[in-house]
Parts: sequence; C-alpha cells; structure tokens
Amino acid sequence: MIFEGRFNLGAVSLNLPMIYMKAKKEKLDYYETLNYYLELIRKLHIKRFEYVGKAKANSNPLMFTQGGAYGGYLNPEDDIKPLLKSATISFGITALHELCLIHNKKPISQDNKIAIETMEYINEYVERIKVEDNISYAIYGTPAESLIGVQLKQFRNKYGIIDGVSDKEFFTNSFHCYVGEDITPFEKQEKEEELFHMLKGGHIQYARVNPNNKV
Repeated sequence: MIFEGRFNLGAVSLNLPMIYMKAKKEKLDYYETLNYYLELIRKLHIKRFEYVGKAKANSNPLMFTQGGAYGGYLNPEDDIKPLLKSATISFGITALHELCLIHNKKPISQDNKIAIETMEYINEYVERIKVEDNISYAIYGTPAESLIGVQLKQFRNKYGIIDGVSDKEFFTNSFHCYVGEDITPFEKQEKEEELFHMLKGGHIQYARVNPNNKV
C-alpha cells in the first residue's frame, strides 16, 4: 500500500525546557514528569481524533466524497471516521538546544546526550501507544516560528532569566543548533543528523549562509 501526501490532524508541542526545569526544581524524575505531559497530549489527541471523526463527508466533498483522501468516496452524510486510519496526529518537539543548556550548560552542538535520550524515550512511548490506541501518532520537529517565542515567555515568567536559555526572545526550533552559532552549514547538518532522523513525522533543516564568506 502506498500513501501520497499528508493527512495530519494537528500537533501539540512539548515545552521541554519547562518540563526539565519543573522536574529539577521540584526534585522529580525528569522522565516521569515528561511522561505526565505525554499522557496529557495523548488524551487531547484521542479527543480530537474522536471529534474530527464525527465530521460529515460533505464538510469537504473533494476530500471525503471525491477521492481526495485515501478511500475518500463516502456518502455526503457519512461520518469521516473510517478515513482517519490513514491520518497522523503529532507530538511536537521544540527547544532541544535549550534543554541541553539547562541540563549541563553545553549547547546541543557540543553535547546532545540529553536530547538523544529524550527523543529515544518519546519514540518508544509513541510506538507503544500507536498499538494501544490504534492511532497513527507521529513525532514532529515543530517549525514553531511564533510558538518558540510564547514558550520562552512562559519559561521566563516561571523560572526567570537563565544565560543562553531565556535571555533572548525565542527558543530554538526542534532539533536545530542555535541560530547564532558560528558553524558552517555542513557542520550544522552533521551535528543535527542523528536527531533529524528521530523526528519521523515531519522535520525541516535549514542553514544560514553568509554570501561574503566561503563555506
């Protein structure tokens, strides 16, 4: 069976620096705290999955009655729930760079161990609940141009200014090295490669190039 295109029901993104700091300040286990928020997102996704499934096919005839979606040849008054078996719904990832800084004061480009361990934990969790819930959950490297500003403000309001973490205007997108880091595009890709492949539900990679410098 081959699927073309994407059919995603949305994403809820974790604020990983907030989760880590909560565990640290309250002397909790980080992964137990992370699991609490993963379960919270899971419950939201199940509710959304059920809610969207009650939509009628005539809400988007091209998609659901004329074959736009895989199997999308329903009658106009049918619920679209049968079509959601090919849909994903995502756990979003932001600010792995800041997570590393909070953990050991080193940027993700120098020590990504906590980021790797966190993503291994989330991947194992998602693979398990896919089977338990019969929902195609995915892990999404969130391109959160506005959300990363909101998340940083949330962090700063609760935990104040921390050098490199909350002393700027935004967190760093998903698995990326810090945007101001002095590395070449090729070095950046090499440092991000392992995490890039751990976010299978969608991710982007970019590089900043100064036209006046040699790469």
